[in-house]
Amino acid sequence: MKKILLSALVCSALFVSNSHAQLADGSVAPDFTVTDINGTQHNLYSYLDQGYSVVMDVSATWCGPCWSYHQSGALEDLYINHGPAGFPGVSENTTDDVMVLWFEGDGSTTQADLEGTGGNTQGNWLAGTAFPIIDDASQNGPYAIAFFPTIYTICPNRSVTESGQASASQHYAGIGNCPQQAEGTDASIVGYNGDEALCGAGDVPVTVDIQNSGTDDLTSAEIMVYDGATLLSTTNWTGNLVTWASETVDCGTVSVSGATTLEIVVNASNDSEVSNNTVEKVVNVAPLSGSNITVNVFTDNYAVETSWAIKSSTGQTVASGGPYTAGTDDQWGGGGPDANTTMTHEVLLPGDVDCYSFELYDSYGDGMQYGTGTGPDGGFGFEIVSGGTTITSVAAENFGEQLITGAVVRTDGSDASVSTLDMANINVFPNPATDVVNISMKNVSSEASVSIMDLQGRILATQSASSMSGTQVITFATEGFAKGTYVVSVRANGLTSNTNVVIK
Repeated sequence: MKKILLSALVCSALFVSNSHAQLADGSVAPDFTVTDINGTQHNLYSYLDQGYSVVMDVSATWCGPCWSYHQSGALEDLYINHGPAGFPGVSENTTDDVMVLWFEGDGSTTQADLEGTGGNTQGNWLAGTAFPIIDDASQNGPYAIAFFPTIYTICPNRSVTESGQASASQHYAGIGNCPQQAEGTDASIVGYNGDEALCGAGDVPVTVDIQNSGTDDLTSAEIMVYDGATLLSTTNWTGNLVTWASETVDCGTVSVSGATTLEIVVNASNDSEVSNNTVEKVVNVAPLSGSNITVNVFTDNYAVETSWAIKSSTGQTVASGGPYTAGTDDQWGGGGPDANTTMTHEVLLPGDVDCYSFELYDSYGDGMQYGTGTGPDGGFGFEIVSGGTTITSVAAENFGEQLITGAVVRTDGSDASVSTLDMANINVFPNPATDVVNISMKNVSSEASVSIMDLQGRILATQSASSMSGTQVITFATEGFAKGTYVVSVRANGLTSNTNVVIK
């Protein structure tokens, strides 16, 4: 079951707000320089350039699963038997090819917590620990830390793999799969940084990360962008990259008129290894639709954690849904009528010219991954249907707290005569508000749903009214809300009206 995962394996890190739970396997590790609790500096790329693979454990002193893994001694064994020769605690018989760095990922942790005497700790993390301990949460953002412990293995070529709570032997076996440098010249592509979604036909800026994967310095290369067999652009790069060094190259723009698979190829003179020369990326163009769409959300076993929002190009929430009904399978609301099923919503987008993104949220922070999905491939996620045709379909798994998909649909204003809820019948007051927000509605429906959302589209409170003849006022207590701007969303008559409200 899901929440056994929390108690036995991981602790949620609720500060994460990015769209991916962790760095994708194979992505380039961001460089860092940090200082451990003994005052020693550690630079990631310096270790990698010396041929070491780096195992990076981001934990928290209060996290039970982190403590259990720490107590297992797996990383201690890895460090002792494979760590840098001459480092404190490393065996004289070390293989001298691994570095272990342990990060305290909670910025509020104290030295007393690390020593096991504070009020926010599982025990003494320093006792018997030879590898460096770094009390520094600055890498939570660059490394997209969504839960503790998050454990990465970073190969000398700077590629990242989430290796998890493995044994010492499993970690070392994985390190054995790190790419090896090629003899001579070897140019490779290790990442695509250009746009992946457009609101319409037009120019796509293409940027890629190239890397020197050979023993000789890389001083020049040719980068070509193809659409099938058609050459779209050629960029001649010059510079000086030593082994494993990388650089982002701007390849200009290419024109696309619809969904296009771009193939980017790097080639250097006398390139000794061509298997790493190519990357493909699909660039999608937002499909055109009228204002009436259907949103299908394919829930997992914890539908109570799932909510979503559609946002305009200016970031305004124009439609939203969830969280769904909790079940009684466990204390976290597993199961229930909305679990492992398709939740269907009829949505009316504003009748103007715009391009919309879709944001999917999971309040627990582990995406959608438990139970049996009802999506097109038996999985989880969402789709958008227009005129009976699916125009956007996105699979979702362990995306963390938030998955943002840009350019899911665009409207051209052709049905601008379709009206939204008549704002003359809806009044939000006081605005700004302090302790309460009132929503007055007049003759809008026989049934209405009113929600308060944050600007990320997360629903903070919801009320329903079953009899809406005449005028009715719904009141939300807001004294517990942080100061800022929120969205009051009224859904009735199959339509949606959103109004910003400021809470002081």
